[in-house]
Amino acid sequence: MNSSGISGVAAMEIEGSDQIGSFKVDHAGLSRKGKLPEAVHQLEKQMIEEAMVRSGGNQRLASEILGITERMLGYRLKHYALKPTV
Repeated sequence: MNSSGISGVAAMEIEGSDQIGSFKVDHAGLSRKGKLPEAVHQLEKQMIEEAMVRSGGNQRLASEILGITERMLGYRLKHYALKPTV
């Protein structure tokens, strides 16, 4: 973190890697207002959507990209009302 405090944290890029490659999550669409749990939910939903697109809708592959189990991905798809296939 730099001397600018929280705004410096918001400017950081969030990267994830997997055995297939790496991906960057665009945090520009995330709200900088509100509480931490809301921001975490926004980021999680965005990462799930990106993994589903990259996997062509394959939940097994998307769960590997995200580093979670297929069961956890299924729960989160339902929780965020996302369609299992893209």
